[in-house]
Amino acid sequence: MEERNEFAVNHATLKKCKKYYTIIFYYYIASSILLLIYSFTNLVCIGVDAGLIMKAGAKPLAPSYFILLLDALIFAPLTTYLGARISLKQHDLSTIMIALFLSLNLCLFLYKRNNQFFDRVPIAWWTFVLYNFNGIIAACIGFRTNMKYHWLEAQTGFPLFNERLEEQKVKIDKFQCEYNRLKRTSTDKMEELPVIKRNDNKL
Repeated sequence: MEERNEFAVNHATLKKCKKYYTIIFYYYIASSILLLIYSFTNLVCIGVDAGLIMKAGAKPLAPSYFILLLDALIFAPLTTYLGARISLKQHDLSTIMIALFLSLNLCLFLYKRNNQFFDRVPIAWWTFVLYNFNGIIAACIGFRTNMKYHWLEAQTGFPLFNERLEEQKVKIDKFQCEYNRLKRTSTDKMEELPVIKRNDNKL
């Protein structure tokens, strides 16, 4: 009964891990695509109004938006690739790399905010900061999920955690061990049968 309960708990934990992996996988894809669309749209839209902005004597925003698009082109595909490795391969190093890259990028945006880089485009600053911050949180969740998944890999019954299947495996293993033992102790040589001599004198 205790083993059955353990199988049930491990099976439920594995389902929860797979659920987290699915969320992480689609989050990185969706957020990266939205970031790229946002950055490209902003650059195109501000490019149309660049002439009017320069006529008004203000500094054009196009260079700033180009830097944002360049940042998205670098980090969005990178986090998508590493996020897929977390979800599909349970790769621990990918979680560390995502957290490291996005932390560096987040520090860059915080530094640029202090330099009044985003004074005229505050919504862009918040968009990229939230993307980096949420990506770091997702990486931490992925790392914790990986630890739990690796622990489940070492448990009896992984990945199905089916009691009946494990019982069948045990029976098959016992049969195979007995078969191997008999095979080792058996021989191809047949013992010679004793020859019974017939006594013809007793008639």
